[in-house]
Amino acid sequence: MTLPAGSALQDKIAVVTGAGSGMGLATVQAFVREGATVYALDISQDNLDRELGSETAVTPLAVDISDSAAVSAVFDQVRKEHGRLDILINAAGVNTPNRRATEWLDSINHTMIEHMKAGQPFAPEFLEETPDTDFDRVMKINVHGTFYAIRAAAPLLKAAGGGAVVNFASVAGQVALPMPAYYPASKAAVVGMTRSVAGELAPFNIRVNALAPAGINTALLTQSGDDHVQALLAMQPLKRLAEPEEIAETLVFLSSDAGAHYTGQIFSPSGGALLT
Repeated sequence: MTLPAGSALQDKIAVVTGAGSGMGLATVQAFVREGATVYALDISQDNLDRELGSETAVTPLAVDISDSAAVSAVFDQVRKEHGRLDILINAAGVNTPNRRATEWLDSINHTMIEHMKAGQPFAPEFLEETPDTDFDRVMKINVHGTFYAIRAAAPLLKAAGGGAVVNFASVAGQVALPMPAYYPASKAAVVGMTRSVAGELAPFNIRVNALAPAGINTALLTQSGDDHVQALLAMQPLKRLAEPEEIAETLVFLSSDAGAHYTGQIFSPSGGALLT
């Protein structure tokens, strides 16, 4: 049966993490447009209410994905209300663990860019200045949180007779970029997890893929200033940021019947920053 336009995910039940902003928010909106019922998870209830409060097909839930019990409770709710799950999108993640680390990284990036403009060498030093707590926090959100969600979702995806999982990695997890090690390490771990889980769940008709974006026009990226954006674009053959809505369309494809033969793949909407 061919579904009419705008119904690629008709009657599907989806969970989207990181749903209060950026690519996660755009994904929720695209899924609703395509006929899905969505559980939208985010650390901020205010963001969810502001962006998605009027969507009748959305259940907004404030959840810290680094909290295993809280994540399990969400999927228990999905089980009680629907008995199955068709789609899981793991979009939640951070590139720094806190405001202090963000300001520290921004200052180094700005210094590096100024040296580049002046044609002067600059070697950023991150390792010795990264405390255990910063490394642990990023891994807890980006890696543990993704694992908690997949683990809790698996029985519901099996109950549906199959489904789709898409995890958010990053081009930073696949190429060498100067930054604190916790971010590329966490995103490389997501790549490995994606491939491993794809093999385990394939016999149950559950497809598991990952996205490895580069420059996306979100507040997480642009908050560091235009110089930082331009430095990123200098590494891309395509000299523009992608819009969150573009990424959402890729997720609609991977979550729908149109993407039914893709699993264990790492898709990189990076403007050519990653060429393989």
